Amino acid sequence: MQDVHAMLPVGTLIGDRYTIVGLLGKGGFSAVYLVRDQRVRGNLFALKEMTDTSKQERARFAFECELLKRLDHSALPRVYRSLADDQNNRSYMLMDYIEGPNLETLRQKQPQKRFPLSQAMSMMAPIFEAISYLHRQRPPIIHRDIKPSNIIVPTSGDQTVLVDFGIAKEFDPDSTTTAVRRCSPGFGAPEQYNRGTNTRTDIYGLGATLYTVLTGVVPDDAFYRMTNMGSGNGDPLEPVNQLNPSIPAHVSDAIQRAMNLNIEDRFPTAGQFWQALSAPSVQPMTPMPAVHDPLTPAPVVSIVANSAPGSLTTQPQEAPERTRSRILLPLLLVILALGLLSGLAAAFWPFITGHQGTQTVTPTAVVQHKVTPATAPTAKPTPAHARAGSNPLPTATPIPTTAPTSPPAPSLYPNVAGTHYGTVHNTTGNLNANMSVSLFQNQGNISGNVTIGQPLQGSGPITSGSVQKNNYIQFTVQGYNGHAPLWFNGTVQSNGNMGGQYCSIDQTGLCNANSGGQGTWGVGAIASSSGS
Repeated sequence: MQDVHAMLPVGTLIGDRYTIVGLLGKGGFSAVYLVRDQRVRGNLFALKEMTDTSKQERARFAFECELLKRLDHSALPRVYRSLADDQNNRSYMLMDYIEGPNLETLRQKQPQKRFPLSQAMSMMAPIFEAISYLHRQRPPIIHRDIKPSNIIVPTSGDQTVLVDFGIAKEFDPDSTTTAVRRCSPGFGAPEQYNRGTNTRTDIYGLGATLYTVLTGVVPDDAFYRMTNMGSGNGDPLEPVNQLNPSIPAHVSDAIQRAMNLNIEDRFPTAGQFWQALSAPSVQPMTPMPAVHDPLTPAPVVSIVANSAPGSLTTQPQEAPERTRSRILLPLLLVILALGLLSGLAAAFWPFITGHQGTQTVTPTAVVQHKVTPATAPTAKPTPAHARAGSNPLPTATPIPTTAPTSPPAPSLYPNVAGTHYGTVHNTTGNLNANMSVSLFQNQGNISGNVTIGQPLQGSGPITSGSVQKNNYIQFTVQGYNGHAPLWFNGTVQSNGNMGGQYCSIDQTGLCNANSGGQGTWGVGAIASSSGS
């Protein structure tokens, strides 16, 4: 029998068109290759391979590829076509190649293998939006493998992208799915082990991903949690704010609910999960006293399937015919009476006022004054990652009382080009040193040099770096004379200052204080221009 784990060598031609350039990742029954299209030179794609001896399973893979081809969302890779190699029991899915590290790789480089809450929320917002988009499809599409290693942070500086659709499927409420080998330990929901999945399966994956990036700990596997509780013990899953006390209680509680072992106790939608994470102070609306006519039905608030996740619209109930007739008949009588009075007034007006004949009326401008409340509602700022018509934050938007203004200009990359001066602090040896960062910028890509003064070392050129529209910046400095490379990450402030954390990178590409050290850094605004 053929070894289904065997990787294809570089140079292999797939479908007489796509040449394998390298291996991007692999799993027990799948691999993802970087391929070049021979018909369109220079075009690179990702080719997802599934190896399975079952012809039925390969047919399912091809079918799901077809349903994914219809998707169009900026936080999801485009899927273009499927290919089959029945002779070697392989199936392929051709999709966009998103260049950049995944969230798990970046997490491992953090000093405590976790991100600050604000940064984690910024990176996860497009993923929540993408999941809401998938679940709004008809029928809904379930990803079923949400985890940090399946979230790419593009080097171009664009928003994060959710990848790896190898186990995505349409949701059929009448079917069940056994998927023991098709979920990742720690991130797979319990129903993926023994029964059918639905859209709330992805809510568990979102919660487990946030749990990991905020605590630096992969959560206990769902199967272990079920076994432990079945033995009469408690749930071993520790709340997020116990592992990371800086996390607010409402965020910890929301993640705990999203990872509930009972599928029905999780959030119904990704939008409601996001709202619980980002808007803890929003309380349920208190019903107003019933001052309307008892014959007029009150409006019913419902979730619209094709709206932004969690957005609310008010849909009035249709009144019964008996109620409608009671309202329409008096209304028609009032209209007829007004019309009759208007005609009589027009006929007798000259006699009442003492003026007869035709008068010329000169129109004058009428100034209308609008009464505004003492405290007008202010528009909430739109996150940099949000796009028009697609907002993952399920907050109500007040109806404007004035004419709409022109749309705001699209968000731009923060300008970091130039020379910045500041300091770096090594927490390993409790040492401080001066530093300067000279940057060249091409939209989201940055390069340049970093100079670190005595008593610390680590000066060198920036070998890879990027700045994102959400003001996140990261770059790697290649050290001279055998010194370990340094990885810097942080935030660009509105005044041009930058700062964050840094660490030494060992030979495996991970942060390791023993390779040189770790600590914090901060520099001021641009001192002199050295780029564009």
